[in-house]
Amino acid sequence: MRRDHKDEDVGHPHNSSVASSSLRWQTAKHALRCLIGCNIGEGVGAAIGFVLGWDMISTLILAVGLAFAIGYAFTIIPMLKTMPFRQAARVTVIGDTASIAAMEITENSLAFVIPGFMHAALTDALFWLGLGIILPAGYAVAYPAMYWAMKREQKKEGMPTHHH
Repeated sequence: MRRDHKDEDVGHPHNSSVASSSLRWQTAKHALRCLIGCNIGEGVGAAIGFVLGWDMISTLILAVGLAFAIGYAFTIIPMLKTMPFRQAARVTVIGDTASIAAMEITENSLAFVIPGFMHAALTDALFWLGLGIILPAGYAVAYPAMYWAMKREQKKEGMPTHHH
């Protein structure tokens, strides 16, 4: 087994690659929860705007606002199992603000450039094909932002990225 760091004590078999792998797994879970929460929020906002007969810009503003609110909630609640509230809130705001912004810009940009997607009904194949494109793209840009925030917070709080 290749060792990335030589400063491990005897009795601590974990190395930085194990800690890094764990951080990547935690990031993947948090980014997925964020993606789910954001898209629930965005879907609710889009539905409200549609039902109220709002224009596309007003509906988009509501949808993005709800994406942030519900995305934050979906991320912070599970994080409370692994870190104190203050740290979870800080990681959520720092990580989710960047990841949700990246996700929303990516998903909405793609939604606007996929011909007919913005007007497709739930029963249209184009709607589901479009979601199959924009959701993975949203996750792909959200994950790095969340990873950066979680790694930054670990270092800031003095939490080791590997055991000493």
